[in-house]
Amino acid sequence: MKTALISDVHGNEAALDAVLEDIQSNGVSAIVMLGDISFRGPKPAECLEKIRRHCDYVIKGNADEWAVRGILDGEVPDGALEMMRAEQVFTAGKLSDDQLTYLHNLPSSLELPLNNRRQLFAVHASPESLFTVIPKHAGDDEFTVFNTGNPRADFYAYAHIHDPHYRRIKGKSIINTGSVGLPFDGSPEASYVILDRDDDIHVQFRRVSYDTARAVQDLTDSGYPAEAIPLLRYIYENGARPV
Repeated sequence: MKTALISDVHGNEAALDAVLEDIQSNGVSAIVMLGDISFRGPKPAECLEKIRRHCDYVIKGNADEWAVRGILDGEVPDGALEMMRAEQVFTAGKLSDDQLTYLHNLPSSLELPLNNRRQLFAVHASPESLFTVIPKHAGDDEFTVFNTGNPRADFYAYAHIHDPHYRRIKGKSIINTGSVGLPFDGSPEASYVILDRDDDIHVQFRRVSYDTARAVQDLTDSGYPAEAIPLLRYIYENGARPV
């Protein structure tokens, strides 16, 4: 039995389509979505409907919260606030009332048995908040929030930082899925994880090439806020934020 962990699609339908195809070709039986579905990309409604159709479990990310209620002062750098608010208006305008209600009602965490001995606890950013940043190279002490949040689990999965990684701390595994639609780790390929859970649990990080030119064209065709297009195009093509 295989379970896929995906996250941070951010309205990038071209990337999501490629990942869903890769998941299907790998014989995955269940998909867990760790949040950030629609906001900050050209195809928010289309991505949300595909997530609802294909994913067995979905939890909320900070961008899902933003899509519903907007971005508050202090939640992003002041220099990015005006642009990101324009992006939020675009996203919310593309989503139906039913879709916005769905995002609003998503749970913030998931407990899932992987087999008869191992359990997964999944959150978007941290058990404490949708907005907490725990970077790849953080010290072990910063990761203790996962065990505190759910001491029963053997595996912890989170997303949010768009930078896939794996580490073991005191006999427990912590997995970051990376991002399907906006990777920040230097590779433009979509990132996700497969857990092979037939006997022991094996963690496989997947990278999937996709049609970035289609994603860039979607930005223009969708009427995405013009001031945000250069940034998203750079990330799509380079897998990193501009320096």
